[in-house]
Amino acid sequence: MKKFYLKTTIFFLSIFSIISITFMLADGTSDAFYLRFTTPAQSSLILGTSRAAQAIQPKILHKILGKKNITNTFFNYSFTNANSPYGPVYYRSILKKLDPNTKNGIFILAVSPWSISSRASNPNDSVHFREANLFLDNTNYVNLNPNIFYLANSYTSLYYNILKNKITKPDIILHEDGWLEVNVPMDSKSFLDRLSRKVETYETENLPFFKYSNTRFNYLSKTITYLQKHGKVFIVRLPIHQKILDIENKSMPDFNSKIIGLSIKHNVAYLNLTTSGKDYKFTDGNHIYKTSGAIITAEIAEWISSDISKPYH
Repeated sequence: MKKFYLKTTIFFLSIFSIISITFMLADGTSDAFYLRFTTPAQSSLILGTSRAAQAIQPKILHKILGKKNITNTFFNYSFTNANSPYGPVYYRSILKKLDPNTKNGIFILAVSPWSISSRASNPNDSVHFREANLFLDNTNYVNLNPNIFYLANSYTSLYYNILKNKITKPDIILHEDGWLEVNVPMDSKSFLDRLSRKVETYETENLPFFKYSNTRFNYLSKTITYLQKHGKVFIVRLPIHQKILDIENKSMPDFNSKIIGLSIKHNVAYLNLTTSGKDYKFTDGNHIYKTSGAIITAEIAEWISSDISKPYH
């Protein structure tokens, strides 16, 4: 019997050791989210959904603004349309990720009609918001490395893939500053295939069901108010393909007027880049390809610099 207990103990200790080592090896190749929960609290944040996660590159912001003596180090804390539309879940997570001692932060809030809409019979019922009980809602510790709570509760793949991805290097890599790099074939046929699928998804799964949520809009406003206590806020609407933009205009024709009104209310600058969509490369019409993301990030940096340098600041 003693041998049995000894063998059992050794077995479970071995399993525990393997899992522990695996958790220690988790990084930006493990999935598209984990690394954002392993870094310290941050002072300047990029917020939004996957459009912002893939488009806005913190290193470029830091490089350009640093030359203008605006030395903030940026962190991209954007996730997905499913997990980080504006609302109570995202708001609580932002508060956890922001260093409470921040005084001169810069906060870039990316917006879209989907980020202030709900797919629910009652778009203002926050209890049934789509992000409720998903990983952002369930991750209470967002500055822990390794983040065993995220890996134990929210990592959706096999732990084996943590090791496999470190060797094979997936097409999606999350950088330590929160930027999500996506590498896909960018030939014309591949792009048009992805665009066609994305347009179909938005037309059949988004447009008929998503409705403007006043609750989400108020949380966007609440987020701005909170962040203004710690620095300056900038609102951005990122470029999208014209076919996606047409769907968004059907979904919420007055979206821009709502955001302009919000920017006036809070005295924050708003940059609408959807009029220049034809100038950039997209992976699928909804997300900017990384080379165009670098260009857009540089444009945003110059715009921020120009606004900060105005006399009334």
